[in-house]
Amino acid sequence: MSASPPVRTRVDRVTSASRPFIGEPLIDRCHADRDDPLANAARWADPGALLLSVGAHDEVAVLPGATPEDTVRLAPTPTSGERDDQRQLLIGVVQGRPWFITRDTPRAAAGQQIAPLRSLRLGPVAREIVWAGLAFLHWAESQPMCPSCHGTTRLTSGGPTRVCTACGREVFPRTDPAVISAVLDRQDRIALGRQPSWAPGRVSVLAGFVEAGEAAEHALVREVAEETGLRVTAARYLSSQPWPFPRSLMLGYVARAEGTISDGDHELDEARFYSRDQVRDLVAGGGLILPTPMSIARSMVDGWLDNRLPSPESGTDLSVPLSL
Repeated sequence: MSASPPVRTRVDRVTSASRPFIGEPLIDRCHADRDDPLANAARWADPGALLLSVGAHDEVAVLPGATPEDTVRLAPTPTSGERDDQRQLLIGVVQGRPWFITRDTPRAAAGQQIAPLRSLRLGPVAREIVWAGLAFLHWAESQPMCPSCHGTTRLTSGGPTRVCTACGREVFPRTDPAVISAVLDRQDRIALGRQPSWAPGRVSVLAGFVEAGEAAEHALVREVAEETGLRVTAARYLSSQPWPFPRSLMLGYVARAEGTISDGDHELDEARFYSRDQVRDLVAGGGLILPTPMSIARSMVDGWLDNRLPSPESGTDLSVPLSL
């Protein structure tokens, strides 16, 4: 038997998707009867039901594509036996098939491979399944105690809700908002930076968490200034993306900035502006590694390379404070 092609965890050529990053919801989250044990038992017993096993380091079994530009396909297994509703969590129904997720060592069948989720090039359906399922899984593992009385909580039959067995309080998943932006200068060059923990050459767009009581646009101005010393003057909202590593919601912008990149607060090991030709040449030569294909960061870079990003000046003017 010939060996299956390797899963690509690094993208060797700059490519871009022809469709928007976010579109119509693809998962029916079954809100009408999500916590009905009988309905969930029927979903688990459905002949088309699937269970996605995720390993300790967020790795899964996949069917790799034939070329680096191909998307890989998730390789779930059919549901079987009696469901453990504290470990086998309902994601929802996708294209008529119920999907569940569990923390268990994935096993690769013939032609399949095991690969880390965050490195994969997934299609829109698989992306949405992973975003929802992994977010539920991480939350379920990190919230075993009641925040009020510190009693033990149990997941409801469908989740994503925990109920305290002592005081009855309901506990819901937490999402941490963050801003992420394609920051452009007046020459339409893009700012890309590298964190100290990343491999040499790996870069991404600028991002940071929203603080309590802070508007997303204000967080964008603050984070860009802290990381690079640049002053954001305009921003336009693009799209959002759940990033379940472990529980972020990325709010994507394209922004215009003025000034010269400085060391900032040393969160980044390096940052600089790049032209489109520079990015293409450096990626082709192996000098730059762009963000993972599953990320909104990569979608932003691809959109900028293809001149598909809207003008930041068509969004919010951040050059002066609001008049009271």
